[in-house]
Amino acid sequence: MLLCFTLILSACTQSEEDTQEYSGVIVDGKGMGYEYSVTKEGNSFSWRVGHKGDITTIKESIDNKDELQNYMMAVSDSKRIFSKLIISSSYFIIVAVSCFFLYKKNRKILKDVAVVFLLASIIALYIAIEASFDLSFALQDIKMHYLRLTN
Repeated sequence: MLLCFTLILSACTQSEEDTQEYSGVIVDGKGMGYEYSVTKEGNSFSWRVGHKGDITTIKESIDNKDELQNYMMAVSDSKRIFSKLIISSSYFIIVAVSCFFLYKKNRKILKDVAVVFLLASIIALYIAIEASFDLSFALQDIKMHYLRLTN
């Protein structure tokens, strides 16, 4: 067992020489119309940033490294926040439809669980509204970083 673990561990690790010679796309992402792709070429990195098909290639330097990282994080955050918005909105719709069908089927059952449905719908609506505001701020953040990088 110990021998197998040692073999697996040694197969998964790379030496410094292997990582220095790697060239190619390291990471890429898309979200809300914005996109990025990081390519390693030798010891330097080049970034392709874009918005709705308008792609700009930028060489990473000490001056723009933080801005590029912030752009990448903002795009990733926007995807996460958009998912949160979709999930909370779907939950709200499911609760509302369930409440409607229970009301049509049997009004006595609805009176017993009305407080639970009300609390569930308020929580879902609150999360959806909060996510929509967060998404708005995230899109403004992405736009600011994109404009700083491309101008």
